[in-house]
Amino acid sequence: MSLSRHRDNDNNHAERALRGWVIYRKLSLGTQSKDGERRIKRLLSVHTTCRLQRRPLHDYLIDALAAHSRGGSRAAAGVKPSTD
Repeated sequence: MSLSRHRDNDNNHAERALRGWVIYRKLSLGTQSKDGERRIKRLLSVHTTCRLQRRPLHDYLIDALAAHSRGGSRAAAGVKPSTD
């Protein structure tokens, strides 16, 4: 197997991205329902994506809610797909 110079051969980046959320979920004792669990997963995912894209979370949420109220798709809010 050949490894690129620009790629790490481990997943430390992914683990670091999740660490804060794992601690949050442990300290908050999780949620009381499957719907709550799904909601937290989505919010944490959006937060991390916005942070990696250097986009303000508040701006994204405003755009997403506006798109939803207009009957638009989730993609209308404009979170860019990963290019990795």
